[in-house]
Amino acid sequence: MRWRNLAETALARLAAGLGPRGQWPGWVYPDAAPATGRRDISAPLTALGILALRDLPLAGMDEIVRRSREHIERTVQPGGLWRYYANIPPDTDDTAMCALALGLNHLLVRGQTADSLAATRLANGRFPTWFESGWSPVIDAVPNAHVVAVIGPGPTTDAAIAWLIEVVATGSEAAASTYYLDPLDLHLALTRAVAAGVEALQPTVEIAAARALERLRRGGLSPYRMAQALVVAAVSANPGVTDLSEAATRLAQCSEPDGGWPADTLYVAGNTELGGLWHYQSWAVVTALCVRALVMAATLKGS
Repeated sequence: MRWRNLAETALARLAAGLGPRGQWPGWVYPDAAPATGRRDISAPLTALGILALRDLPLAGMDEIVRRSREHIERTVQPGGLWRYYANIPPDTDDTAMCALALGLNHLLVRGQTADSLAATRLANGRFPTWFESGWSPVIDAVPNAHVVAVIGPGPTTDAAIAWLIEVVATGSEAAASTYYLDPLDLHLALTRAVAAGVEALQPTVEIAAARALERLRRGGLSPYRMAQALVVAAVSANPGVTDLSEAATRLAQCSEPDGGWPADTLYVAGNTELGGLWHYQSWAVVTALCVRALVMAATLKGS
């Protein structure tokens, strides 16, 4: 019950922290010069918040999701695409995350987005990050997992699914990711794909869950990484994963007095002006995922 009370307090904190149109707040800064950071509000941040909260049995959750979905619908580009900033082109990762947040049965997603994502398929069967060919032809495992989740299983995604299975089986998550810093980022994305109906990835999620459980046992994770590991471990079908109480208690103890959790890096991008990386952070998205982790741990415990 204590975890649920904390989750409800955090949910109230989130509701108060959203922008007037349902935008989720963030912050971006270059690691070489953090004093030059700036406030960051973008539809993909809002999408990640929705994906963390959606379907949780908490009072007030539906209203937050409703407001947030409206923001995502307002920011769509032609073809059912999304972009991070107005001065850059749409990309597959942001588009797929926003589509997943709206839901695969949403008319916009079913009628445009899935086809637009499928059209980016490369000769090797994987999906690039950028729609525009003039941009860097980066192939990142996390966007591929999100794209596969939107398009679904079938000939269009078979090769990408096989690649994702190989990446996790060989422990190559770091080498296969450009914009994400931790294997848990890919592991969490894979759980979204399985939830969307890509059943071929379930054995890979089981591998990821076992690794997440081991990392929870070792400790040393930030609250955000702890929440990711809890969520990934909790979705396992392995009957041995029945109680995550110790890890959930540690996560609850990391909460701040106002009911939230501290910001952490969600993803990164190259900083060509200063060198290093831009770090994209959000206390709100981290808090939402921590809420999900506590609710899932409580459900496993049966409390």
